[in-house]
Amino acid sequence: MSGKPEEAPAAPKPTRSGSQNRQRKRHIKVHLSEGEYAAVEDRANRSGLSLSSLARTALLGAEVPVTRRPPVEKKLLAQALGQLGKLGSNLNQLAHRSNMGREPLTELVEAELAELRLVRDAIMKALGRDH
Repeated sequence: MSGKPEEAPAAPKPTRSGSQNRQRKRHIKVHLSEGEYAAVEDRANRSGLSLSSLARTALLGAEVPVTRRPPVEKKLLAQALGQLGKLGSNLNQLAHRSNMGREPLTELVEAELAELRLVRDAIMKALGRDH
C-alpha cells in the first residue's frame, strides 16, 4: 500500500438519451371538446409531432414547425400491407412449385415483381417520399 487514497471513478456525464418518461416527469391535464381534440390531433399530424410534443412546444412558446416528418397515411399503408401479404403468398407458392421440379415460372415471377414495385411506390407515397 502506497498510502495514497484511491480516487473514485468520475461520475458519468448526463446524456439526453432515454425515454420521455425518464426525462419528463411532470404532467398537465387538459380538457378538450371532441372538436378541439380533432383540431389538435390534425395539427399534430400535419406538423409531424406527437400530441405531447405539440402541446409542449405550444405551451413553451416555441414556434410549431410546419412539418418535421411527413404525416403517415394510415389507410394507404394498410392497403399496401394487404397487398404485400398477397404478393408474399403468391411468391411463396411460385417458389414451392419451382422447388418441386416444375419449369421456372419466369413470366409469373416478373408479374409478381411488377406488383411488388407498385406496392413499394404506394408505401413511399404514404410516407411522403413519392418524388
